[in-house]
Amino acid sequence: MNAYARPFPCDIAVNTESVVERGYDKVAQLYHRRRVSRFWTVAPDIEALVKRLAPGSAILDAGCGSGYIASILEAKGFKVTGIDISAGMLDLARANSPRSTFVKVDMKELDFPGGSFDGIVCFYSIFHNPRRYHPGILKGFRRILRPGGLLAIHMGWDDWVGTEENWLGGGARMYWSHYDRRRNLAMIQEAKFRVIQSRTSKQKDGTHLFVLAQR
Repeated sequence: MNAYARPFPCDIAVNTESVVERGYDKVAQLYHRRRVSRFWTVAPDIEALVKRLAPGSAILDAGCGSGYIASILEAKGFKVTGIDISAGMLDLARANSPRSTFVKVDMKELDFPGGSFDGIVCFYSIFHNPRRYHPGILKGFRRILRPGGLLAIHMGWDDWVGTEENWLGGGARMYWSHYDRRRNLAMIQEAKFRVIQSRTSKQKDGTHLFVLAQR
């Protein structure tokens, strides 16, 4: 986090959903430009998932943002459904990945039928939810995956809860909430996933944990 980052002691100090939604609405175009310019490098993380899935598999992009990841998966022949709470991001996603389906859904409230997807990508998004919800979100992911389905996810590396002002230099406030690497791995296993691989994901804005896990 930069000098504008401000930690606070509990998850209820702000209306987190509103902060995240408004923040992403405000920086939608800027965020997408950063994605296209490879500010976040995700190619190895995508490859770790797709090489284990059959062509045409159904994938959920949870926290899909501007549709950059969905566009890559779409081009590889996968059937992608993207969810996000930012209407501004979803407008971009529909333009950037026109053959995919995008809906405004909070990942804490997944209502897809059980076994709907062969894979789930959740890149740099679960930690925009208060961390007390993370175990339930992971269990929700497991429920909507088919037996043997795969989850590719980025989570926090360190224990931190807080906000950042002027995120990405776009004048938006943003919120993060995550546990450290050890606890995150434990939560994935407690949600009855088998961890296939876990490793450091170092990006220009910090260090994260990447996990590939199987239902």
